[in-house]
Amino acid sequence: MSDGQAKRQRLLTEGEARFAAGDFHAAARLYHELARLEPSNASVLFRLGKSESLSGDHAGGIRHLTQALKLKADDPAILAQLAICLRQAGRTGDALKASERAVRAGPDHAFANWSHADLLRLLGRYDEAHALLKPLAEGAGPGSKPDATLVTIYAMLAKRFEGVDRSIELLQDVARRDDLPPTSRAQSLFQLGQMLDKAGRYDEAWAAFEEANGIRRRPYDAERLAARIDEEIEGWSAERLAGLPRSTVDDERPVFIVGMMRSGSTLCEQIVSSHPAVFPGGELKFMREPHDNLLAPHGERIGRAVEAGAINEKSLTRAARGYLQKIRKIADSDALRVTDKMPYNWRNVGLISLLFPKARIIHTVRDPLDTCLSCYFHDFTGHHGYAYDLASLGAFHRHTGRLIEHWKRVVDIPVYTLVYEDLVADQERVTRELIDFLGLEWDDACLRFHENRRAAITHSNEQVREKLFTSSRGRHANYEKRLGPLSEALGLAP
Repeated sequence: MSDGQAKRQRLLTEGEARFAAGDFHAAARLYHELARLEPSNASVLFRLGKSESLSGDHAGGIRHLTQALKLKADDPAILAQLAICLRQAGRTGDALKASERAVRAGPDHAFANWSHADLLRLLGRYDEAHALLKPLAEGAGPGSKPDATLVTIYAMLAKRFEGVDRSIELLQDVARRDDLPPTSRAQSLFQLGQMLDKAGRYDEAWAAFEEANGIRRRPYDAERLAARIDEEIEGWSAERLAGLPRSTVDDERPVFIVGMMRSGSTLCEQIVSSHPAVFPGGELKFMREPHDNLLAPHGERIGRAVEAGAINEKSLTRAARGYLQKIRKIADSDALRVTDKMPYNWRNVGLISLLFPKARIIHTVRDPLDTCLSCYFHDFTGHHGYAYDLASLGAFHRHTGRLIEHWKRVVDIPVYTLVYEDLVADQERVTRELIDFLGLEWDDACLRFHENRRAAITHSNEQVREKLFTSSRGRHANYEKRLGPLSEALGLAP
């Protein structure tokens, strides 16, 4: 074997190992290097695109999967993965076309079928999704082992048609299998925990969540986060912010929904986008470019960026116009407001206030124990290293919350705090306040948000297709004896 062949084999082997371990960022880096050596290898491009998708780099995933498809047209696996990537990027129509094409190319292909069924589920087309997967999940003979992810998604659908107990039975069968890679095992355990929680079997649910999070867990440096937040608060002082230039853009369309994951951002977007003048952008990555161009080259420090001359009226106006150009490509032409609910924009509120002097910020807030527990119960895609450990979750919530409260004190653009519990207690009053904050005339459709089919697809998609319910309020009480590390990290412990 030549040196070049040995290097290729090493990159492939290490990439497979990192992917199997759930370290998708590392896998993507290895496959990227391999793709430079083998740019016409569809299999390598597929692995790279899938790793990028799972690490949260949807644009990279779409690019490399599209390249793979040019080399291997109508491959059901590539099409199915491309559909997932497009869906995650908010391109639902394109995702549906790709997943339909995947099923046509591979009628018996497990990945193609569950990818398509999961998209149908997220679109609210439950009957179609259930009918598609039922024969594949239950039609095999005794002793057979159908695709684990297919059965897991089928179980999520089965609860609607066959009851929670049947869903639990299916997921327990998957979780007991000894042939699963860690990623698939964690996926099935997260869903099993959800179903057991729904059935009120809290001890069993906790055991499933603990095992799932143990698989996903990676070291997380909460002290580094705390120090970084301290630097942000000091750097973006009220005095400095008041003296900084602003862009000349006076567009009122951008509405940024920020806050902790699982704090009600999807519900907020679902409500406001039920108004005919609001377009739901979903979790847009459009603020990444201004951040990377204006702050990242200077260590993400606003002081250094100012000293280097990077922050001025011209650069801010150019960046703001670039953002607006991107939302024009996705939003309805007559939209008066476009929501961007990328959660991590909590770090960009200061920059947003410079780019868009007439923008609005909505900060979604929910009981911190309920918020963090909901994170602990979810299998996120992308990089959320804090989410799989209770103490890290509490620290992340507390420190990022400190920064958001700082923004409220110093920015000169309006910020509305949407408290989930207040919304549940008095839906119409809070909803009217929210629409008034956006500067829009009232529309009764905002009270019927569960009928809205426009909002972006996220983890909370199924919940927001239903009327407001109170079962998630105070949910942490079912697990109170387990939450000591979380309470302590949140600063709630006596």
